[in-house]
Amino acid sequence: MPAMPSASAVERGRALFNAGRYFDAHEVWEEVWLSETGERRRLLQGLIQIAAALHKAAGGGPASGCVRLLDAGLDKLDGQTGAPWRLALGRFRGDLRKLRTLAEAWRQERSGPPEAPFPKLRRSVPRPAREPG
Repeated sequence: MPAMPSASAVERGRALFNAGRYFDAHEVWEEVWLSETGERRRLLQGLIQIAAALHKAAGGGPASGCVRLLDAGLDKLDGQTGAPWRLALGRFRGDLRKLRTLAEAWRQERSGPPEAPFPKLRRSVPRPAREPG
C-alpha cells in the first residue's frame, strides 16, 4: 500500500479519533510519525499518546496508564500551534485537561472511568485577510 501524504493521513487520523476509534487513529498517526522530524514529530507523538489515553478510558483501564498518557501527550502538545495540519489545539488542550481531572479521580478510585463524549480534535479555521486601512 503506498504511503499517504502526511496531511491526508493526519486528517484521516483526526476523523477516526473524532469517531471514537482511538486505536485506529493511533495507528494512522504512528505511520506518519515514523517519517516526520522536529516539531511535527513531537506533535504527532502527543496526538498518539492522547489517542492511547482515550482508548484506555473508553475501554475501562488501566486508570494509571490513562493519566500517564494524558500527561505525556499534553506535555508534547503544549506550545504547539497545530498549524502544519490546521489542527485547533487550544480548545482541545483545555478539554483534555478537564478529562485529565476526571481520569485522576478514576485513578484514585473516587469515581469510575470518564464517560464519553470525549474531546474532539477540530480543524482551525483560517483567518480572513485584513484589508489595508
